Amino acid sequence: GTGKKRFEQQIEKLEVLYPDKARGVAKFDVPMAHLLTAGADFMLIPSRFEPCGLIQLHA
Repeated sequence: GTGKKRFEQQIEKLEVLYPDKARGVAKFDVPMAHLLTAGADFMLIPSRFEPCGLIQLHA
């Protein structure tokens, strides 16, 4: 992760509460990004540096 630790901790709590429905990944991995984009119903993509960036365009 490169963001605020408290947000990562909140995502981890969601993973514990909803183990079959929620997953947070706080790292950059190109093959994983392709799989997540292809298989996701929706994605939350907060970005301070690229608010309308390539991830949204690829999706």
